[in-house]
Parts: sequence; structure tokens; C-alpha cells
Amino acid sequence: MLRAIFFDAGGTLVHVDYARVRAALQRSVGRAPTVRALEDAEYDGRAAVETAMAAEPAMADGARWQIHFHGALASLGYTRAELERAGPEIRAEHRRGNLWTVVPAGAAGGLAALRARGLTVACISNSDGTVGALLERLGLGASLDFVVDSGLVGVEKPDPRIFALALERAGVAAAEAVHVGDLFSVDVIGARRAGIEPVLLDPRGRYGALGCRTTPDVPALCRELVSSLGGG
Repeated sequence: MLRAIFFDAGGTLVHVDYARVRAALQRSVGRAPTVRALEDAEYDGRAAVETAMAAEPAMADGARWQIHFHGALASLGYTRAELERAGPEIRAEHRRGNLWTVVPAGAAGGLAALRARGLTVACISNSDGTVGALLERLGLGASLDFVVDSGLVGVEKPDPRIFALALERAGVAAAEAVHVGDLFSVDVIGARRAGIEPVLLDPRGRYGALGCRTTPDVPALCRELVSSLGGG
């Protein structure tokens, strides 16, 4: 029986503000694709991370950030020289204010509905100790029971120990939990190592061959789970 649901933060509960990325590209390179094209290129960014993780499974989350953006932008035709110019401007934009600030419409309500059905709802994030404050600022904190931030606990996904910490805090067994994330090698592999069922975010429906449960977004999954719990 499902008793707890854990969500990744960046790329799952909160998404990149690609309007700001687009502006940073325009400033640094002089050209920028549409926001929709940047969102679509997330798949290529994730694929670049998957390739890098296959070669170096112990790669830290901080290194994956640049790989993701470079992979996404390279797929849109940006040259190495352009990436070298764009990178510092994108990082500067992130320092001015976290780029992961777009909350899907209905996400907070969906999380609250799951809690109202008796589920423990929490976040497991590879971060720097600040994700809890970010989620509070974006209006999601009140819909979560707790946040496990790798920067505070000293271990990050896909290490199963970070999932074990969440299970202990929720007071549930692995078989009673689900974890939702956007990276196969981090969220799916990590959750499986911990004995937790993974759900992979797949907004364009391209991950059907990966052999795991998928969902287009957090609000859709929340509606599905609420309905299955008899709260439709």
C-alpha cells in the first residue's frame, strides 16, 4: 500500500525559467531559440548527463549541471565557442536568482491533495543546502512534510542512503513509497537501489522504452494517485 511519495526538486517540482536562459543567450551569443525549443532540448541535456554518468557513475551533482546545459544547447546548434561565451552568463543569471523557479500550475494543490489522503509527501534533492528555502519561497513548502537536501545530509542520489534517510523520516518501508524524478541514472536507478518504485518525468512522452513508470508532470501524477486512492 502506498504511504509516501518523494519528489525530486530541480526538473521535477521546479523547472528552469527558460525565458531568463533565453535572455542570457541573447546577451552573450546574440541569438536564442524559443522557450519551447529550450524545453524540448531538456531531453538532450538529460541524455548528455546519462552518458556522462555511465562513464563516471560517481560524478557529483555539481558537475552534471554544466553537462546538462551544454548537451541541451549543443543539440540546438550552439558551437563550442558559443557555449564558452554563454556559460558564464547563464551561471551569472543563476547567481542573481536561482534559475529553477517555475512551478507547474496545480503542483502545490496536487501535493496538498495527496497529503489530505494520508500520504507523506516529501522532497529528496541533490542540492547545496538551500532547496528547502527555495521551495518555501515558491509556495511549495507548506505542501511538503519535509525536505532531504544532499548538501545537508552529506550523501546524494543515486546513493540509496539518501533514500533510506527519507524512508526513516517518513516511517515507511521502501515498498510503501514512490520516488518521482527527471533523471534515469539519478532518480530511477537510485530509487530502485533503495527498493522504491521510481516514476520518471516524461513531458513529451519519449521515455516509453526505458522500462519504468512515467508521468508527464507532477500535477498529472498527483491527480492519478488521488483518483487511485479514492479521492477522484
